[in-house]
Amino acid sequence: MQSKKIAIIGAGNAACITALAYYEFGQLRSKDVSEIEIYYDPSIPIEQVGQGTTPAVTKLIAGILNNTYCPYKDNYTNGNVVKSTLKSGISYENWGKETGKSFHPFLMANSSNHYVPHLLSKAVLESGLFKVIEKRIDDPEKEIDADIIFDCRGGRDRDKSLYTELINPLNSVILANKEEPDPSLLYTRCVATPNGWTFVIPNIDSVSYGYLYNNTITPKQRAEKNFIELFDVVPKTHINFENYMAKNMFVGERTVLNGNKLTFLEPLEASSSAFYYTVAGVAWNTIWHETRKDCNQFVQREMQRIQNFVLWHYAKGSKYNTSFWRYAGKMAKDVLSSDPELMDIVVKSRQYDRNHQRSIQMFQRRETYSQWEIGSIGHWDSII
Repeated sequence: MQSKKIAIIGAGNAACITALAYYEFGQLRSKDVSEIEIYYDPSIPIEQVGQGTTPAVTKLIAGILNNTYCPYKDNYTNGNVVKSTLKSGISYENWGKETGKSFHPFLMANSSNHYVPHLLSKAVLESGLFKVIEKRIDDPEKEIDADIIFDCRGGRDRDKSLYTELINPLNSVILANKEEPDPSLLYTRCVATPNGWTFVIPNIDSVSYGYLYNNTITPKQRAEKNFIELFDVVPKTHINFENYMAKNMFVGERTVLNGNKLTFLEPLEASSSAFYYTVAGVAWNTIWHETRKDCNQFVQREMQRIQNFVLWHYAKGSKYNTSFWRYAGKMAKDVLSSDPELMDIVVKSRQYDRNHQRSIQMFQRRETYSQWEIGSIGHWDSII
């Protein structure tokens, strides 16, 4: 079987995860990939805020880059090149009508991490594992000689006629940073607010905050004021965004879309990096035996599942009876009523108990809904 040459355009999260995935798939597990090239434009900045991820992506980064947890802010280069911090789970605060605060723990063997995206980019580009080319690419299939090209250039200049809108109640975020670390914060905080929710992510030398809201419901000035009142921060950056998905992950003869070139969905549950990993794996299947149509259908349904699982959180409501939460709750319930697959696994999850033999059998069968195993779904259903 002839080995393949892979090219990746971009140096952000999706490009880095794709490069690490293909090094794993094609050079560690097999010899099916002869070379991996990364084309990137150094004038394009990498996102600066902290990034949460999932256990699978944590293992990928640690396994290929030999990254370790080194918690000292002045000595992070001692094996911790991406400034990773422990993510032992997710704390949901003010969500649901009854509990007010709940913690979704990760199993000890499946802990995850937070990392700094521009440091992951630097680590991948300087790893020596890839051929790195500083070059702006405008027409991938004319400019690049490779068997498969992954276009991870972001979604700013996309042709919107080739995309569909994902259903989500948010479209704006205000970012802030506190320059002192919080050593006690070993998880991601997701705090419901009157106008949406806020992520709180621990970094080695700081804490990242992102106040998410809908600017058609809440004016920017009101959102900023509430952000300051609740978290005592100095707002730094305002970003408006769209939630979207390309109708086809394949372009031309050789190009696969990934990252924000393919999709964007708000960050609740930190599903994006794991989805990039999934897309890389699905594209691998097209190289050898699957059809493009089958793979695209799988990726489309997978993103629909992620969309719906995120919406399920809004269907549970929050302690706030505000215009945003009424809008989000109705949107979520309307969508979820047409997803029997999610509702079926929610019902099954109510029978789940890690100490019960039937639950063990359910876990071993790997009953999942997208990235979430049945135990996680049952945990959510019981506490929110």
